[in-house]
Parts: sequence; structure tokens; C-alpha cells
Amino acid sequence: MNRRTARRHAVALLALLTALLLAFAGPAAAALPSAGTSGPHRAAPTVTVTFRTVPAVAGVRLAFGGQTLVTGPDGTASYTGTRTADRQSLQLLDTSVNTPDARYHFTRWAGQRDPEQTFRSRVDGLPLRADYTITAGFTAQYPVTVAFTDQHGAPLDPSLVSAVKVRGSDARVTDLSVSGTTWLDGLVPVFRNSGLTAVPVDYTLRSLVYDGVELAGAGRQGFRPGPDRHVTFTGAFHDLTVTAHDALFGSATGEKATVTDPAGHVTTVPLGPDHTAVLAHLPRGRYTVEVKAPGGSSNPREIQLSQAVTADVTVVTRTDVLVLAGAGLLLVGIPVAIRLIRRTRRTAAGPAPGTGTGRSAAEPPEPAPAEEPEQPEGAEKAPPTSRHGAAAR
Repeated sequence: MNRRTARRHAVALLALLTALLLAFAGPAAAALPSAGTSGPHRAAPTVTVTFRTVPAVAGVRLAFGGQTLVTGPDGTASYTGTRTADRQSLQLLDTSVNTPDARYHFTRWAGQRDPEQTFRSRVDGLPLRADYTITAGFTAQYPVTVAFTDQHGAPLDPSLVSAVKVRGSDARVTDLSVSGTTWLDGLVPVFRNSGLTAVPVDYTLRSLVYDGVELAGAGRQGFRPGPDRHVTFTGAFHDLTVTAHDALFGSATGEKATVTDPAGHVTTVPLGPDHTAVLAHLPRGRYTVEVKAPGGSSNPREIQLSQAVTADVTVVTRTDVLVLAGAGLLLVGIPVAIRLIRRTRRTAAGPAPGTGTGRSAAEPPEPAPAEEPEQPEGAEKAPPTSRHGAAAR
């Protein structure tokens, strides 16, 4: 092949390549915007923000990014929008949601990034540059009704129940309605491990006042709202039997018994022929018992009624008083009588021998000296005579 032929082939091949390039580049060139005109840009990246409630609450409305969102049955809703550096606001439109079985009240946020806005219903300054989740915590309340029985299951009269108090595991004490419904916190949102967890609240009976008497043993009866919506509280009741006996002789005695219950109520009941009375179905607690008898009574006796109890009361009767008085007279009177008898005998016998003169009983009294006859003046005085009549020499 000479050089001219080769050049001809090269030109033909070049023309073919040019035609091919124009065939493929034509549609692409038509799609390109001409100078001085605008066209669509490449799609901007999007961001998704997820909203959830703890516990899951359906039907909660939120406003975000110019849209109103509503949580579904799983308690979540989401927003997808173009990524932007502009800060966004989130408004919780429903702070309370009520259903026949539960009541939900907004408590706090998690994931809102600003601690100052944790407990507000509106959160400002939220980013929209990456996907994230923000959580709204709700406190769930459940209805609770109560009933009352004794330890054997017999129902108690609710009209005699004046107070029922329960203490939650959150340390709060709440009064329950005796005849109606009380809504108690059953789930509370707790911040743990950078998120919210719904924690159940347990309750224990703290006080049950029946007919003025405290029946509850604090902390012994518990329940959890939600699973436990009808709660039965139990109070302890026991029988008190009153008997009495004589203090000295031990025989049965007594006409009536007076019983004071822990609330200060006083009940008087007669004792039967066997000097016994039974007070049935009394609330547990400390009682005071007194017994009256003819001419006497007992001292108050305290009884702790924590089971069926028989209170045997000691009574001081009129007979006991007379016997004790007679014994006292004997003990005091006999020594006094002995002393009186001795004194009477000494008085009747006169003064005791040897008393008053200083002489013995055998020594006769000394005779009085005889008077000497009066001598005439100038006469010689007669010499004295001895005891035997002889003249002194």
C-alpha cells in the first residue's frame, strides 16, 4: 500500500470515529443546560429524626420541621428532611393522653442535648445534620379500687374505714379512695445508661383505720398498679373473753365488764351466770379491761389482742374487804388489848412493893421519937437512956 492510499484510509477511519462520537454525544449534549440557563442540581442528602415515647404511647402529637407528627401504636414517629445547618424546634402538642385503662403525663426528655430543656414541653436548637433519636418520657397512671376483709375472708363494712394510706417504692405516701377509684403512678421514666427506661412502681399498705382502730401492719401487704387494679386489704380480728375471780377465795365473780379499745371507745357488757362475757370480732390492738362486782371492782388490766385471748381479772369484793379489815383489826387490836389488860391489873394491885420509901418489905417503919417532958428551969437535965431503958453511965 502506497502512502496516498494509507492516508485515504486514515481519513476515512477518522471520519467514521467522528460520526460515532457525534451519534453518542448528541443526546448528552442536548441534556446539558446551555450557557446562561439553570437546571436541576444533584439531590441534597436527607436526615431522619426519630421520636419515641417511654413507655410506648400511641396518639401523641409533635410539631417539628413545619410538620405535625403523631406516634403510632409502638409509640414512635419520624421526620425526614433535607440536611441543613439551621437549628430546629420541637413542640410536644400533647402533654397528657388519657385512655380508659391508663393516663399518661409528660415527665422529661432524653436526647434533647440541652440539659436546661429536659423538663420543658418545647425544645429549641435541635440539629438537622445527622440521624438521631429523641425520647419523651411519660408517667403512666393506672386505676385502683380497694376492698376490705378480715383474715378469714369475711367482708368488712367500708363505711367504717376512715383512712387507707399506701407508700410507693418512690417513697411517696398516697391516700386511697375507700369507695371510688384512685389513679396511681404505675410506670415512671428513669434516666439510665444515656436513655429512658420505664420502671414500675410498687406499693405497700401503710395505714388502714377501721372504726378508729389501726389494722395495718406496715409493709406487709403490697401490690403493683396496672397488673393489680382491684386490691383487697386484710385486717386482723379476734375474740376477747372476759372472766373474773375473787381476790382472796378465787371464786368466780363479777357483774359487768368495761372494755376500752385502742381508739378509746368504751364498751360495757354484762357477765353471764358463769361470770363470763365474750366480745367477738374485735380489731387487733391493745385493750383495757375492768370488772365490777357487788361492793368491789378490779384494777384496769391491759390486754394485747393479737389472737383469741381470755382475760381473767382479779376482783376485790366486799367480802374480801371485810375479811381484810377484820384481819387488820386483829393484828392491831390484840397487842393493844394485852397492854390494856396488864395496865389494869397493875392499877388494881396498888403500887408495887418497895416503891416510894426506899425500905425493904421486911423492915418495919421506924417509930416517931417520943417527946421529952418539959423540965423546970434550973433542974438538972436527966441523962439519956439507952434503947433498953438503962441510964447512960
